Amino acid sequence: MPLQSELVDIKSKVLRNNALGDPDERKILVFHPEELVPGAPLLIELAGLNGTPKLNNRFSQVLNKLYKKNMLGNAVIINPDFSTKYHVNQYTNSPAAGNYEDFIIKEIIPFISERYKTGKTALFGKSSGGFGAYTLAARNPEIINGFADHFGDSGFEYVYIPDIPVTYRELGDKDINEYVNEKSLKEDLNDNEIRTLNIIGMSAFYSYNNSESGFDLPFDRKTGMFRDDIWGRWSSFDPARNVDNNIENLKKLDAIYLDVGIKDEYNLYMGMRSLHRKMENFNISHRYNEFDGGHFYNTPRYEESLPFLVEKLS
Repeated sequence: MPLQSELVDIKSKVLRNNALGDPDERKILVFHPEELVPGAPLLIELAGLNGTPKLNNRFSQVLNKLYKKNMLGNAVIINPDFSTKYHVNQYTNSPAAGNYEDFIIKEIIPFISERYKTGKTALFGKSSGGFGAYTLAARNPEIINGFADHFGDSGFEYVYIPDIPVTYRELGDKDINEYVNEKSLKEDLNDNEIRTLNIIGMSAFYSYNNSESGFDLPFDRKTGMFRDDIWGRWSSFDPARNVDNNIENLKKLDAIYLDVGIKDEYNLYMGMRSLHRKMENFNISHRYNEFDGGHFYNTPRYEESLPFLVEKLS
């Protein structure tokens, strides 16, 4: 029997009137077996970059492959729309972007769990999605039972600082809000625009404030000088650093999967190796893999993590 899929809508209260004017009604692509089994695991994908849920892409192909091999059991797997005008989402609550942690924890999980009668829940994702999976699981172990972090943002110094000079040049004296609105309408962003939106988006999630833009950048707009005070706020979100404060919560989880490519273009092997070594030192049970590859076109990595999560949560 083929894997079933359907699109459902959710109207969010916590995303209503968000600072970016992003929609508060979102679509969720749901994959499930033909016969639903009460108590089956719920797996939630957190996307690395903007993208609306689609059928017949690499993600759905991987799921169908695993399902045909009976490697997903009776799991319900969902792919919600988490897109923002910044083109990125770190999945935490931010007045400058939206309350996405609340959206997932307080709205999506109860909604899907009631509709499909699911049991334990895990998050999974790549890049920003991997960061979100780790962060929300570490903060909410009473609701999230496991996660898969595929080369998620960590070791922030190696990931973000190279993009700061690019952002400084790209922005110049442009108004940030106008820049974001302009680029949010553009389909094919160039590399400098992507890197600039990345720094802007991270600022919205890591260093938000009450200013007109809603956040502080990690550099001075006039001089380009690095701002240590703002970087300190960013660093508090770094999994390679804050794992020390999340030991007990992480030990409560049923499943932790980490992996990274040894040729990752954003140097994420630095942070992921640090996260893995610290988890080892703290005796936090987890699976860690390094593969011969880079940051992109790695959806097949889910063929390793999703069966692992299903087995541990069933």
